Amino acid sequence: TGTGTGTGTTPPPAGTGLSVAAATQPANSIAPQSASRLPFTKVTLTAGGSDVTVNNITVERIGLGVDANFAGIVLVDENGAQIGIAKTLNSDHKVSVGDPFVVKAGTSKTVTIAGNMAADNSTRAGQVIGLAVNSINTASGTVAGTLPITGAYHTINATLSLGTAAMSESSFDPDSAVTKNIGDTSYKFAGARIQAGSAEKIYVSSIRWNQTGSAGANDLGNLVVNANGTDYPVTVSADGKYFTALFSDNGGKGILVDKGLSIDVYIKGDIVGSSAAGRTVEFDIYKATDVVI
Repeated sequence: TGTGTGTGTTPPPAGTGLSVAAATQPANSIAPQSASRLPFTKVTLTAGGSDVTVNNITVERIGLGVDANFAGIVLVDENGAQIGIAKTLNSDHKVSVGDPFVVKAGTSKTVTIAGNMAADNSTRAGQVIGLAVNSINTASGTVAGTLPITGAYHTINATLSLGTAAMSESSFDPDSAVTKNIGDTSYKFAGARIQAGSAEKIYVSSIRWNQTGSAGANDLGNLVVNANGTDYPVTVSADGKYFTALFSDNGGKGILVDKGLSIDVYIKGDIVGSSAAGRTVEFDIYKATDVVI
């Protein structure tokens, strides 16, 4: 494995390797309690003459604050899609985030280290925290660049009220176990309704479904997420269990939902696995932060 601890920012050698550099960082701001995917640090990864697989990125909590300010740390790509699951800091104030992803030869990819803030930070308001990137852990090759890289320092806030949304099962959800045939198409596997609270309008920018059944990703085809009548493509995680749709409406902000109103979202697709008889498909919203608002 390769771990970035070198110096300099020159491109990696032509054969194998990855360079890491600081991207344009988020501005120092506040971190309201319950906020999710709050951006802290951005890094740009550039591959040399061959593809490089990044296994994960090691992050350390820094600043005049404590780990308990965070409910979890996540890695987000340039499109706003989460890479892997949220993870908590260990006793050394560190965590390795992200599932394996590939940086193609001769290309760059910018990723963001973001924080899901604790629901109640009232006893920690005023603390100032940051997240530093300590190492880039690759499957092979060298990593060149100056580490650690530190982005924004955010001040913990416990008084601002965030907009809210409530989720419920929608009429598009089957709501019970159903036997389907291999070859069935455009089946609606699961559906949810997202309703904005009365405080303010919201943008729904993405949703991530966790497929917890025994079927594999290859047993399903032509998967899309439909939101208010429009189909959006999905991307599949490296382990074949998470299916994410990004809503690019309104300049990338997402689907605008007015106060008190709601949208219906469902995931549909074809059952294609030739050896999938007896397997199950179950799409769930695993965590509240799998819906980005």
